[in-house]
Amino acid sequence: MSFSMHLANLSSEQIAFSYSPAHETILALHVFYDCKHHPLHIPWVINARKKASPGLKEEIDAFSLFYQRPIISYWGHQGTTFRSFEEELQEFLEIPIEKFYQKIVDTIRSHSDLQHEFFEKVIERYPKSRNVLLGLLENPVEVRRRFTHLLKAFWDTCLREEWPRIEELILKDITFRGKKLMYEGPLPLLESLSPEIAIDYKRKKAVIRRISKADIFFEEEEVLLLTPSYFVWPHLFVNRRNPVGINYSIMENQQEAIKPMPPENILKFFRAMGDLTRLQMVQFLAEKPRSTRELAALIGVTEGAVSKHLKQLQDAGLITSRRESYYVFYQLQYDAFNEFPVGLRQFIQLRETESENK
Repeated sequence: MSFSMHLANLSSEQIAFSYSPAHETILALHVFYDCKHHPLHIPWVINARKKASPGLKEEIDAFSLFYQRPIISYWGHQGTTFRSFEEELQEFLEIPIEKFYQKIVDTIRSHSDLQHEFFEKVIERYPKSRNVLLGLLENPVEVRRRFTHLLKAFWDTCLREEWPRIEELILKDITFRGKKLMYEGPLPLLESLSPEIAIDYKRKKAVIRRISKADIFFEEEEVLLLTPSYFVWPHLFVNRRNPVGINYSIMENQQEAIKPMPPENILKFFRAMGDLTRLQMVQFLAEKPRSTRELAALIGVTEGAVSKHLKQLQDAGLITSRRESYYVFYQLQYDAFNEFPVGLRQFIQLRETESENK
């Protein structure tokens, strides 16, 4: 099963970036409540738990249903205009209460096999959220008020102080991805967001592994909204409502989670990149996949020479190839380039530690 995004009609101008302090707060609550699936954030969770009062922890437990997967995608950021946390919270309070109530109920129901005795069964599954669920039936306005108060208290206690650092990382990611979009186009950009996204370049389609199946098409004026997140790692959330959106992990967390590169791979990388002609090839392949003939014409060498250099890049795991009709096209393996600086840094830090211990 998978989501298929058909991108033949999607131009670079239809891709927008944004981020949301309020949605990031909800993702942080998800991590705070279920940190065992977010090992990179465990130090943050330990520190946040020290700051949170018993009353705040009790409310976090009570509303745990609101930031479980896949319900958390309902709270996804919907616009391209940046607003402060306080402005977003005020907008949330102004949503018609019927919409707030119905969306939560529909979202829960759409991921439940139980249509009858709905609330009783959900309460059985989420006993800590019993009062909240019953409140949705009796007084949804009060439930929303409590949830908003929880978000504000959690933001003030656990996130406000760290937000400048997190926001800087998010903006850094948007800058990096924006340049990638400008120079390489939508398909390589989407491929770089997560290992969960597989690109079919021939059919101009992005396939995202999911337990359900959906085909997503883009009309001429529709927008694909990309929202980088500090707390979403290791997940990837897809919002199928208009605008279609992808909530992905920032580059910093993706790199931190990469396994250490073995020393022999570091050596292969240096050898492969230690030549001017191969460096030029990498530059041209960073723009788009190219054939041997095209690279030879761009660099000014024979196709035979290009083939020898390409073999060395391929042996080092820096490029892959695919055949289209009579031509073989080569493209960069971006994971290898992302792994290298992390692997080199880890290798150096290991040597520093060994030296200090002597």
